[in-house]
Amino acid sequence: MSNRTDPSNSNRIGELNQDSIITSGYKFHHGHVQKVVLESSDLESFGYPIYGAPADTAQCILISATEAEDINLPSDYVKKLYLAQPLLRGFADSIGRGDSVLYTKVGEIFFYLGPLNTLNNPNYSPDHLYNPNLNPNRVVLDDRKDDENGYNVNFIKRAINKVTKIKNILLDRPYDTGIGEVGSDAEIESNYSDLTFEGRHGNSIQLGARFINPYTLIRNNNLNNNNGSVLGMLSLGTINDYMGFNQLSYDRKITREREENQESSYPGYFIGHGNDNNDEENIFDINYGKVESEAELQTKFDQIIMFSDRITFDAQENDFTVSAFRNINFGAGKNVTITNKGFSVIESQNIYIGKESKNKSQPIVLGDELRILLLEIMTILQDSRALVQGVPIPLTDAAASPILPRIQSVINTLQPREVDEETNIPKPGNTRFLSQYHYIEQNIRS
Repeated sequence: MSNRTDPSNSNRIGELNQDSIITSGYKFHHGHVQKVVLESSDLESFGYPIYGAPADTAQCILISATEAEDINLPSDYVKKLYLAQPLLRGFADSIGRGDSVLYTKVGEIFFYLGPLNTLNNPNYSPDHLYNPNLNPNRVVLDDRKDDENGYNVNFIKRAINKVTKIKNILLDRPYDTGIGEVGSDAEIESNYSDLTFEGRHGNSIQLGARFINPYTLIRNNNLNNNNGSVLGMLSLGTINDYMGFNQLSYDRKITREREENQESSYPGYFIGHGNDNNDEENIFDINYGKVESEAELQTKFDQIIMFSDRITFDAQENDFTVSAFRNINFGAGKNVTITNKGFSVIESQNIYIGKESKNKSQPIVLGDELRILLLEIMTILQDSRALVQGVPIPLTDAAASPILPRIQSVINTLQPREVDEETNIPKPGNTRFLSQYHYIEQNIRS
């Protein structure tokens, strides 16, 4: 219900002839979190009746009132706990024993908001109104499990900083936009913060913008100088502007090894080395999204970067597909392996092994064409004869033994492979240099 304040009965000094004021019928009170419920069985262990609790008790809390007007009896503070559930549907902050909250009662249900951000720190926000000496009935309390601020002694306090939006004039005011010089009141008062969701131990979601260009940063284990795992979606600015590094991990390794100048070792090449040299495709564009001098020159905007110590993609039921309008580049500081249960097909206009092979000086041999050529050579040898007094005789080796049987044996291994009538695919033959597992296409494309 709502209450109407009669202006004729108002006692506000200096405010005459007030209009009617409608005040909320729901009042928020301050409470101290005593216990946090993760699942229903927790209520039983706390000795709290399950009757009346919601079916799903996740992130419900047991709180005690801390204001005298909020409790019916003086002993309520130490004797009675109230079960409260999150006020907002779909969103509930991380909460623990020792936090402070605001709570209200709607009907027969207690709801809470919090924890209150008492220190403006995502990790540690103790109840600033906590008073362990507030004990009207002198009930003996076991406070050995609490620290001086009311947190449980097992709570680990860490030096976690809030997610910040570091000012970057080049991104915030690109192309000389905005009124006022840098540092002026007009410039300083134009600042606005990001929408952030922060956990207690260095994980966060940051929804922000530079100028009119939004960005989204999802971070985990982001502590001090450790970037942890990051998924960044950017629409203006470079990777270095947001992440603080100007080379990918593989390129950093190649740079370090080249600086060490290890003689007679394979030097390694930067990501994209084999691409065409035009438009700098043969190196990774770490400056993609860089702010240009004029808006008309800005053609590179959206990009996504994801990095961590280890990344695994696993399509458990269907395809894993990678598509790029331009190039797909891989770089590995050690090995690249491709393993699959079925067949592998590389459909490409040209395939080169090593960048220098692009000059096409050493083509790959077609196995069956080589077989035909060798068969023709052996047939010529088989048909060759020596002339003795005008009579042709078969060729012999140094021991005067005929070599035709040996030639015939080689010819037998060079015969065409039989074709399977059902699959119309050649069967494995006797020619040892023809692979039974790996094939290349002919020089005629359909």
